[in-house]
Amino acid sequence: MTGPPPMPTLPWTSGVHQPVDGEQLQVLTSRLPLNRYSDIVRFLRWTLKIRSQLRDAPGCVGYTLDARLFSKTFWTLSAWSDQEAMNNFVRSGAHAQMLADMAGRVGNPSFVDSTATRVDIPLSWKEARIRLT
Repeated sequence: MTGPPPMPTLPWTSGVHQPVDGEQLQVLTSRLPLNRYSDIVRFLRWTLKIRSQLRDAPGCVGYTLDARLFSKTFWTLSAWSDQEAMNNFVRSGAHAQMLADMAGRVGNPSFVDSTATRVDIPLSWKEARIRLT
């Protein structure tokens, strides 16, 4: 089985929070390996809903997604005004619903918190992957 076709990285999308010079931002990098190819469509549906939630999320500086469909792995990268804004997003709306629905469908996820400043935006995938290794 060769799996589904590749999907391009979704470009960096700015959120509602516009950082100022010197502001320290909270960054979340995640690697989400799915257990089965059959869960990819379900995850992509959630991705559309979550991107809609991110568009207006308080404190969101920006976000991007890299979907590696052949390996059933999704990478997320987002920047936030602070930890509280990020936590509020994770625990609300479509994202909270996705966590419940996808429970048991994700293998061994990795999450790394780090910081950035305005000059680092848009965030680099190359640097994000280094943080996860």
